Amino acid sequence: MNEEQLKTELARAYRALRGIYGAVAKGQRPGETMLFYHSPVLAAAIRFVDDEQMDGSSYFEGKPIKLLGDALKGYER
Repeated sequence: MNEEQLKTELARAYRALRGIYGAVAKGQRPGETMLFYHSPVLAAAIRFVDDEQMDGSSYFEGKPIKLLGDALKGYER
């Protein structure tokens, strides 16, 4: 990843964290729509933590939705 891609990915991750924290801070569970919207970022984070893959959320663009679902299920390990 080049510097511009890293900045884009970091901005996506920070927006996801901000949104999820905002819900949690209000004593709410993040909504299904919020989680769906941020699912590529969340799956990229899981791939990074579990497998040290730095492809980011754009990795899922144009790929079958099953790949995204499988990555999210990685959290259940």
